[in-house]
Amino acid sequence: MRRALNLGMAVVLTATLVTACGSSRQSGICGDMNPAPTATGNADQLEAEGDAHWAKRADEASAKAAIASWTKAVNVDPTRHTVRTKLARAHYFVADAHLWFKKEVDDDEVAAAEMLEHHKQGTNQAEFALGQAYPAYRSKFCARQPFDVALQQLDKGAVATMYWYATNLGRYALQKSLVEVLNQKDRIKAMMDLAQRLDPEFWYHGPDRYFGAYFTKIPFPSGDLKKSEGHFKRSVASSPKYLATQVIYAQMNVAKQGDRALFEKLLKGVIGFDLSQAPDIMPENAAEQRKAKVFLDDIDNLVEEE
Repeated sequence: MRRALNLGMAVVLTATLVTACGSSRQSGICGDMNPAPTATGNADQLEAEGDAHWAKRADEASAKAAIASWTKAVNVDPTRHTVRTKLARAHYFVADAHLWFKKEVDDDEVAAAEMLEHHKQGTNQAEFALGQAYPAYRSKFCARQPFDVALQQLDKGAVATMYWYATNLGRYALQKSLVEVLNQKDRIKAMMDLAQRLDPEFWYHGPDRYFGAYFTKIPFPSGDLKKSEGHFKRSVASSPKYLATQVIYAQMNVAKQGDRALFEKLLKGVIGFDLSQAPDIMPENAAEQRKAKVFLDDIDNLVEEE
């Protein structure tokens, strides 16, 4: 039961957080945006090596090797903000697709600490990348102007970095403290509203998936399940091959509605999906199939039947 609750809270609390530079997590966005290299080597070659490892990310060691290569690439050439965005996604993937099972299913405290560190590093890389790519955003952000004013400096090109920034930071904050999450709930919503306007199709209709999770709890504490359902259904209909949406929909919305039949239908559909239909996200979908099995096994605890 704990593993399911934690995943659900992670998703919805991810839907409530973006923060400025804080005492517990420093990305350096308000410092020097052109730091000196801290390593030597060929940054192009290192980035290519990271890309090759990333193609094999279904293997945990390969995913971590991609992070190592890309990290060295930005240490050699700190201006590569696009590589920082790759790192943000990779850190999230390692935590969500590999370490999650060790932490939530096996209660592995070492994995939990490692998971926290990956989300911290993913957040920092994305935040720094945003500052490098959008100096006007950084200027207003670091001057502590209203967050909406800072967001006005961003365009569609920022959506990927914003997305991995927010998702990593939400998971990081959840593991650190509930207060750290709730303090910034309006900022994450503002950022996801912007993503919805600029690029609603990003990451397999991620903004709708986000709001589907968000409205299972907001208005707090019961949420608006019908509104949530609408967002989930739009995301699933628009990107049916991205399995995470169906898993989150089942676990956060359908279970709360007490619809056991739909819960089983969604998760069995995920498990039965032919991964070759979406080769670009086969590792992500394979992880969701594993999660679906975990939740199906826990159906009696998860589905709130009367």
